[in-house]
Amino acid sequence: MDFFIFAINNQNKMKTILGNFSKLFLLFIFILTPLNVSSQVTVGNTTLSEREVIGNLNIPWEIKWGYDGYIWMTERPGIVSRVNVETGEKKVILNIENRVYSGNNEAGLLGMEFHPDFEEKHILFMTYTYSIGNQIKERLSAFTYNTVSGMLENEQILLNNINGYTTHIGSRILALDDYTILISTGDAQDQPASQDVDELTGKILRMDISEDNFGGIPGDNPISNSYVWSWGHRNAQGLELAPNGIIYSSEHGPTNDDELNILVPNRNYGWPNVQGFCDEPTESNFCLQNNVVEPLVNWTPTIAPSDIIWYNHPAIPEFQNTLLMTVLKNKMLVRFEFSADGQSVTNETEFFNYQWGRLRDICVSPNGKIYLATNGNTWPSQPPNEIIELSNDEYYVGVEEIQKLSKRKLDRYFDILGNAINYPTKNGIYLILFDDGSIEKLVK
Repeated sequence: MDFFIFAINNQNKMKTILGNFSKLFLLFIFILTPLNVSSQVTVGNTTLSEREVIGNLNIPWEIKWGYDGYIWMTERPGIVSRVNVETGEKKVILNIENRVYSGNNEAGLLGMEFHPDFEEKHILFMTYTYSIGNQIKERLSAFTYNTVSGMLENEQILLNNINGYTTHIGSRILALDDYTILISTGDAQDQPASQDVDELTGKILRMDISEDNFGGIPGDNPISNSYVWSWGHRNAQGLELAPNGIIYSSEHGPTNDDELNILVPNRNYGWPNVQGFCDEPTESNFCLQNNVVEPLVNWTPTIAPSDIIWYNHPAIPEFQNTLLMTVLKNKMLVRFEFSADGQSVTNETEFFNYQWGRLRDICVSPNGKIYLATNGNTWPSQPPNEIIELSNDEYYVGVEEIQKLSKRKLDRYFDILGNAINYPTKNGIYLILFDDGSIEKLVK
């Protein structure tokens, strides 16, 4: 208020103030436009801004970056939502709490995956536990996204009556380039079943999702008329197809020998007869007799690995072309660097130790921002449950890319003081004015 009284009482200065009104207006816009940054963390030489996208969630289990620029998320009690990463608005698109068995344990609505042709077919795959009497079962279903109503509908049960339990139930889903999907199932606390190829628990399953055989058994599966693709698994909760064509998996051990594996069909991964490497006399014999695949890495004591994702974007150079893994018990993100052929781990580095609690899942936006789903500080997933964004504000997104993403045309640039400039040549913070009147911040 004192500023305006001073201006009015000094008529000779009013002309200058009015002449600079446009600059002040732009500066006010800059000041009032929130950065939504609560703190910063460091990865090597890169400083990342940390921001809570949304909080007060009910155990987020899967997060995926959607075709629409939203995060698609499952919450374990039986909720699927689309989350606007800019505003934090959550739009529930499916509520099946009345079908899902979910208690104070590990059961509920778990894995989710888009159909490879989702933008055309709008099919979404999900796994969840349900109850029949006093028995817990697990199923894989496909839902159709109605683009008019914005809701998931028309459940199609593809695989039913898988033995379930309150713990050790997987379950991650991964779509492959050949119109099949892989599904991880836990041993459901029936350890011997992992070695029984006639059982679906403790396995990696492979299903056909092509139009001609949707939900059927692929003709080239290793065991005739069986969904079983590999066996001897305890509880795999991470699946990722890397650019080199290798499928990696992270898996929970008991109190020892969590694992990172390379998945190949028709192979035995040892559980429960082998835990980690074939380094005990009884394990060595079993490994030789059953062609067991040993892990790339194991952890004793356990760290509780969750999901994995391949990061291949220049926005965070320290992560580019590496595999990232979220960790629950030890509350961290792990980076894996590989040999040229991808068959061995050359470096393993921990980040964000105990920074945000138990890290359940991870996804990456097309512009290289990382999103982490947290599950509280103690098992079984006490609050806080949130989604956190990590972004490198110093990474320069070219104007051409901004225009491509927004379908707007550049009108002019302004520096932080509101001066119109031809092009930002120096590092700093700028405003971009577009032809529709909208304004974007640009960090160079």
